[in-house]
Order: sequence, then C-alpha cells, then structure tokens
Amino acid sequence: MNPRTVRNIQLLERSVVAAAVIALIYRATAYAIIGKPEGAPYGVADIIDFALGLLVFALGCLCAGAGVMMTVKHKEVGPETAYRPAVVGMTTFVAYYLIHPYIPALGAP
Repeated sequence: MNPRTVRNIQLLERSVVAAAVIALIYRATAYAIIGKPEGAPYGVADIIDFALGLLVFALGCLCAGAGVMMTVKHKEVGPETAYRPAVVGMTTFVAYYLIHPYIPALGAP
C-alpha cells in the first residue's frame, strides 16, 4: 500500500481522537461560561457543542469508511491493519457519545 495513504489514514485516526478530546474539554470548561439569552431554549454554547459533536461524528464516519475501503481495495493488507481505522473511528464516537452528558460544567456559577 502507498505510504502516503497510510500516513493520511493515521492522520485521520489522530484527528478523530483529537476532536473528541477537544469537544470534551470545551464541554467541561467554556460551555458554562458562554451565556444563553433569557428565555431561549438554546444558546451559542449549545450550537458550538453541537458543531463539535457533529465534527466528531463526521471524522468518525470518515475513519470508519477509510477502514472499510482499505479492507475492500487492498487485499494485501492484513485484517488488523485494515480494521484499525474503522475501530478507532467508531469507538471514539461511541466513547464521546457516552461520556459527553456526564462531563460537568466546571465554569458553572
């Protein structure tokens, strides 16, 4: 397999994990600092939180898709190498989805 492809897939794996960590750090720190207008059901903090969650989901799907494509297209690659991006992408999103509601807002008054 092309070394450039391997590097890009590794970068994608690191990106999905980094995005999930950044989203959880945002949830724990800056989420409570950004205010919500009086009487509004959602504020700017909720929109940013949703966008970060959507980014984690999109990167996880791309990572999983890269793993599936590597499995289908590159038969010479072993299954442990081909399944790794799929497992990293799906596991990271599921972990983010399960941990996200339990992150306390540290900056809450």
